[in-house]
Amino acid sequence: MNRTSQVPPGTVPLANWGVRAVGAVADAVVIGTATYVIDLAAGIRARTGYLYLDLGVSFVYSFVLVGFWSHTLGMAWMRLDAVEAVEGRTPIGPARAAIRSLAAGLLTIVPVAAFLDLLWPLWDRRNQTLHDKAAGTVVLRH
Repeated sequence: MNRTSQVPPGTVPLANWGVRAVGAVADAVVIGTATYVIDLAAGIRARTGYLYLDLGVSFVYSFVLVGFWSHTLGMAWMRLDAVEAVEGRTPIGPARAAIRSLAAGLLTIVPVAAFLDLLWPLWDRRNQTLHDKAAGTVVLRH
């Protein structure tokens, strides 16, 4: 369900679930590839070590790209930007990006929470994920 009609005229619309999901899949490919390459170079043998590495790569990737450029590579491909939720235009910056990335990582640890985070925009009036709510952000499509 697309709720972009709730956005005032002349503003950038909220990103719907579908475009966010496509961007997230693209980001997962980038993160997975980077994790795999680092794992090969470091020779991590333990499964838990690989999972921690993946969480770390995911956090750094999201934190740096969203914190300094307002989007990840997948988000850029889908023309999405994470912005401050109250006024809906201001880039979130590194501090809020860190909260957003940390919340997303923590939710990923518990499969039910990760599933809820993924689906939350489907019924949220501002199309926010739980990690968006934790950081006070929304995602816009331009």
